[in-house]
Amino acid sequence: MFLSEYAPIEYLTSQDEPGVLSIIIERKGPGYRSIGAMMAFSHRGDKIGSLSSGCIEDDLWLVAKKSLQTNTPAVTHYGSESKIIDLKLPCGGDMKILSLPNPNRKILKNILLSLTTRKEIGLSISLSSGNIELSGPVQQGLKNKIFKCNLVPELKLIVMGAGVEVEAFCSLSLAANIKLELLTPDLTLIDQKFSSVENLYHLKSFNEIPNLSIDGWTAVVLFFHDHDWEPPLLYSVLNSDAFYIGAQGSKSAHRQLVNNLIDMGCSENELAQLRSQIGLIPSARDPKTLAISVLADIIKYSNLNQ
Repeated sequence: MFLSEYAPIEYLTSQDEPGVLSIIIERKGPGYRSIGAMMAFSHRGDKIGSLSSGCIEDDLWLVAKKSLQTNTPAVTHYGSESKIIDLKLPCGGDMKILSLPNPNRKILKNILLSLTTRKEIGLSISLSSGNIELSGPVQQGLKNKIFKCNLVPELKLIVMGAGVEVEAFCSLSLAANIKLELLTPDLTLIDQKFSSVENLYHLKSFNEIPNLSIDGWTAVVLFFHDHDWEPPLLYSVLNSDAFYIGAQGSKSAHRQLVNNLIDMGCSENELAQLRSQIGLIPSARDPKTLAISVLADIIKYSNLNQ
């Protein structure tokens, strides 16, 4: 299973022993990870996460170990403009990484609390002292030896539907360790297939739709062959903050869906939130291809949304 982006923070808050948090604070050119990406080291050298495709992690551990011994933050420069001539990045990029020894656990827990409650949080980190200050969203960058970045809640999927398409999509999403909520009239999916999912809702009728918590990092996707389910379900989410809302179906099915939503009183702005098609692969014919196609489409727009 894939690690959470914030697994390094979770790891450090769970340890009694000292550790190091390493963060990409500057990057030029191509690179494997984005500015603000993190990994953690234990005092024994255990690694959680990665900041490259394996090019620099061993060297980073040496930097982390020294920073622990001196209890001093360290900035390491890798890449085309680095003075470390015997360790190049094959991608041709350039980046600086800050290693923070023994970051304040209380602050790390507050970061996790904000992300768990689906709130964006701004970080300001002093390169000299290693002090971390939390705030609302900030302008990301490195200036005057202060690194600032924003951490946002991870992607959440709200899946509505029934049948093998739902099974394939949910299985793929769970394998990728993506937070998932499932609403379905199919008790088999609830009782046998996905009983371990935290939030499961049995849809008993069109009129019994649960209140859902939807924010700007949530995607809503519907997989129904019985399209009668779609108008009331979509009507309940089209005025939400979801960055992606879509339903499986042909072009003619989409036109009929839009007409039904207009009859229900949906405004043009609300209808504009509904995607005309879902997935990167047009007319995917089997459940696995459809699942991969739709999840890739959602992740594409998730990255644009950040």
